[in-house]
Amino acid sequence: MRLFEFNDYVLTVREECWGLSPFKKILKRDKSRTKELALKEMLFIYYYCDIKSDYMIVREEHRIEEIIKDIELPKDWKIDSIMQEAIDFYKERSITILARLCMNAMKAANDISEYLSHTDVLLNERNEKGAPVYTLSGIMGGLDKMKKVMLDLKTAEKEIIKEQFDTENQMKGSKAMGMFENGI
Repeated sequence: MRLFEFNDYVLTVREECWGLSPFKKILKRDKSRTKELALKEMLFIYYYCDIKSDYMIVREEHRIEEIIKDIELPKDWKIDSIMQEAIDFYKERSITILARLCMNAMKAANDISEYLSHTDVLLNERNEKGAPVYTLSGIMGGLDKMKKVMLDLKTAEKEIIKEQFDTENQMKGSKAMGMFENGI
């Protein structure tokens, strides 16, 4: 789903997205809201959900607050039912199985990274007999395997970019394919 595009280093929302029901609700939710707020909410959806977002490397529980701060949404802003519907809609139509696998692998790598950031606690943890639960050699073995994990993630990311590029550039005759023409 190509609802966002970069022009002159600025992420913008394509006008046709406002014709889709979940996104139209964001724009039309009440008279006191501005189009600027609706645009920020759409950008939130991109930064929160899209595999190409730089925020995908941030753990999910911190991602929301970082995006809110960085795109200058109101401090009391929350994901409400309208936003959740739009998030679910976007995820359902824009994330391929390859992208989902990559996102899950990134989450797993993030979890491993978080786990390894507590080596001081791990090395001091003891079982009921006083023996170390985790050994230095066990932790070092995990670190040795990280290089392969990093290379695999980099390869997966390249495959996602290639898949998106191929999908966006598929042609039907002399006309580019529309957003729902590729079985998405």
